[in-house]
Amino acid sequence: MFLELGATILGLIQGVLVMLNKRSNWIFYILQMIFLIIFSSINHLYGDVTNNSIYLIMGIIGFILWNKNNKSSRITSCKAKERIIYVVLIILGTIIVSLILKNTDDPLPILDAFTTVSSLVATYYMMKKKLDTWLIWFVNDIFYAIEYFILPDQALYLFTLNIIWTGMAVCSYINWKNIMNGEK
Repeated sequence: MFLELGATILGLIQGVLVMLNKRSNWIFYILQMIFLIIFSSINHLYGDVTNNSIYLIMGIIGFILWNKNNKSSRITSCKAKERIIYVVLIILGTIIVSLILKNTDDPLPILDAFTTVSSLVATYYMMKKKLDTWLIWFVNDIFYAIEYFILPDQALYLFTLNIIWTGMAVCSYINWKNIMNGEK
């Protein structure tokens, strides 16, 4: 329960900071990933263990990329071709990862695969400050909430966190769009 509650609190702080376009969000993101790696290991969510381990690295990269002096620190939107590519990547990635996870004791291999792959894609676009990250996070957070709710040992704090994050994804999209339009 400590790990779940800690990850939830860190996630809420990170969610508010990223919504406000603050670089410090990555510090709380990294700490949250450490808590989630341990939590996911205990609950045999191997896709999430892998996912969160990669996030740890992506969090460090995100912190570096979000440097105010970096020219790529402006918020932009994906082009139509890029949107098609990330949707195809999520679909194909989910199929491949779910086939791997079906050979483990993962209680929710397809759901775990989808949240794993879509989270990686969303985090990549968050690192790149792409507005589309919030569309992906919106869908992802809904499915993460479902995953945590139907786990054999329900993770109610993480379920609640993902319900909150679903709303925050909408707020983040609106805020980032306003920032993006103001930067033009």
